[in-house]
Amino acid sequence: MQRVTRDTRPAQDDPQALEQAMAIIVRHFPTSIAHLFATPRTGQDGVREWWSALQGQPRRYHELGADQQTALLRVYEQRQDALRQLVDELHARGQTQDAAVLRKLIGPANLEHLYSVNGDPLVVRWAEPAPPPTPPVTPPPPAPAVRPRRWIWLPWFLLPLLGLLLLALALWFGWPYLQRWYEHRQPASFACVKGSEAQPPEFSVVLDTSGSMQLGVAATPADEQWFFENIDNPAIDQQRVAEITRAPVRMDVAKQSLKQMINDLHPAIDMRIITFDGCRTPLDHGLFTPAQRPALISGIEGLVPNDGTALSASLEAAAKSMNGRDRDGVIVLFVDGADGCGQDACAVAQRIAQEQPRLRVNLVNISNNSLASCIAESTGGRVYSGDNAAQVAAALKQASQEVSSSRNCD
Repeated sequence: MQRVTRDTRPAQDDPQALEQAMAIIVRHFPTSIAHLFATPRTGQDGVREWWSALQGQPRRYHELGADQQTALLRVYEQRQDALRQLVDELHARGQTQDAAVLRKLIGPANLEHLYSVNGDPLVVRWAEPAPPPTPPVTPPPPAPAVRPRRWIWLPWFLLPLLGLLLLALALWFGWPYLQRWYEHRQPASFACVKGSEAQPPEFSVVLDTSGSMQLGVAATPADEQWFFENIDNPAIDQQRVAEITRAPVRMDVAKQSLKQMINDLHPAIDMRIITFDGCRTPLDHGLFTPAQRPALISGIEGLVPNDGTALSASLEAAAKSMNGRDRDGVIVLFVDGADGCGQDACAVAQRIAQEQPRLRVNLVNISNNSLASCIAESTGGRVYSGDNAAQVAAALKQASQEVSSSRNCD
């Protein structure tokens, strides 16, 4: 533990209330979320001190550069999303007192009390009420409209001719730009005929093979958190374990959905598949031609979920294997949560959008949380969710439609 800051005068509030709130935070949150809030302690002189278990040099928000501030606030919002989900879960379970305590921690960051410790947000003095919102500035009244002069001298029958002439000139000079704009706004239409001048799109699937994929598709984020916090506890509630891991589990649903998707792919499309290997380098299983699809399906059958969620590294590996600049491409992410290896998937997606503008990422979110939605939003893709086997299978089919035989590949 390290001391981050000290208050300037002795504490006036009840330290027991802060200790109670901190106990609730530690009891309900994993370490990554609980470390968002500094631990209050009372010094020998009665002055409140704020401590943290995060390792590294604490830096105030206002000391950071603009990019660092943006990245820090993004991670702060991800932690806040997890807090909102837990509050709703506690309220649904009837634990209204704990939910009420945690609900007070939801809100925009007070930048005066926000620190960065190696890129992780840390909030001190979190028990203080948020500053009042800045009153909106009343805009000045609009200037009186100037009445245009009427072309009294222009014969009325020349006005339609003048309008047609202006329209013709606009179409003549602006048509190339209008055409490019229109083509850019339309959904990508792919020519799926190998050997032709228009190449078929590149297609990759990133499949989550982390340990959480052994849970049932009906398991909630709170169930998942409880499961991994208590998995090594000899006195774990076996009945709840059975409910959380009840079939169909996420991995089986993923395998079945992927096999169906592969069977629906257009015969001109090659497919690359990347899976997790904990927080190590992701496993790139290579590019499979249509003739190799039976081997691809057989390999998918043998996948076993284990270890961490290297979402950012796997997304980056898939993007690096694709063009995305002179050729269209689609990545389908089949995941059940946010990155669990300390990387910023949102930043990776933003970099892909800038460097590979013709590469879209569709997200199939099996756990129905919003922690990875920024990936699809940044790259012009879509987010598909489902909380049962049929919905997940349908979501994966929709996410891969752009390269399937049923759409845009005639």
